[in-house]
Amino acid sequence: MKIIFFAAGKGERMMPLTQDSSKVMLPVGNKPFIQWSLEAAGKIGPISIVCRADQKDVQFLARSIGAEIIIQEKPLGTLDALKSCKPHVAGDFLLVNGDCMFSEKDMIKIASCNANAMGILRVQSVKNFGAVESSGGILQRIREKPSEGGEGFANAAIYRFTKDIFDYIGAPISKRGEYELTDAINTMAKRFNIQTIEVPSWITLTYPWDILDVNQKVLDSFGSVIAKGAEIRSGCVIEEPVAIDEGAVIGPNSYIRKYSSIGKGCHIGNAVEIKSSVIMEGSKIPHLSYVGDSIVGKRCNLGAGFISANLRLNEQNVGSLVKGVAVDSGRKKLGAIIGDDVKTGVRVSVMPGKKIWPGIAVPAGAIIKNDVEKQPNISKMGKVI
Repeated sequence: MKIIFFAAGKGERMMPLTQDSSKVMLPVGNKPFIQWSLEAAGKIGPISIVCRADQKDVQFLARSIGAEIIIQEKPLGTLDALKSCKPHVAGDFLLVNGDCMFSEKDMIKIASCNANAMGILRVQSVKNFGAVESSGGILQRIREKPSEGGEGFANAAIYRFTKDIFDYIGAPISKRGEYELTDAINTMAKRFNIQTIEVPSWITLTYPWDILDVNQKVLDSFGSVIAKGAEIRSGCVIEEPVAIDEGAVIGPNSYIRKYSSIGKGCHIGNAVEIKSSVIMEGSKIPHLSYVGDSIVGKRCNLGAGFISANLRLNEQNVGSLVKGVAVDSGRKKLGAIIGDDVKTGVRVSVMPGKKIWPGIAVPAGAIIKNDVEKQPNISKMGKVI
């Protein structure tokens, strides 16, 4: 059975990490997020990946595993992505959102259904999901992000379809300005039974801090991976599980705490503590620094004495701005979220949940109390930004 992955989403809520990278290519456990699902799906059948023409990173990964590339000409929504697939589908197929991760077991569970089926999962509040209403294990309807919350079942965005789904790709544009797959599914459910199957292994990427949760789950599931080509210098303490990639240099005298992933070619200097963080490839964190519950993009260079604060004094959940709106991360500990190619001078501190956009140069002694989206025009040390 063919497995199709949707990977064309822009990931605007993941900014600044997705300014120069596709959301599905963000690393967890030192692999692109989508690669974990692709490896599981490759044991089930041939793979196709739907992406935009400008997503060269996704296309490179697709070619490396021998997957078919399907180009979605314009990012007009999930139903439009499905339209792009029609010429490439000959029979029943499995459809998976690329920003969701599933175990091989759960993929097989959905794929082995007799006809149309979809994955669901129980959540504490359906408010931020597609709320699934079913009866006797058969879908009745999906309500996108209902105004009321409450416990219930959410759409897990993994489906088994017959070719009949293509009879419903003419659904009108939604209130959100997109052509949405759920509209087609709701119409299809009036004529065909669509089974609802629980998939407890479901993990998704919506907000930047989700990377930290997924990274932990991946390391718990697969254990430590410390590359033979990584250099761990004297006096270092490694608390597993961790992922340390080829060419990384750690220490001396550094402390890498569990649930940390350190990418290819990273340099972690003398007396540095990394806690439950994702440090992407080519980044440098020199001596006397602390990075906790943080995400550091590719090719960053953080000056000596860099500190990412990760806990509020009142110990309440850390909030963060997403597209200009304050969002509760649900985490008591959340540090810095730093885009690619950021440089800081010495003794820079970043307050909990604050973001720095790609390419920003932060002057020495700065205290980051707000998101930094544009290059600050300051020269005085100790300036609050």
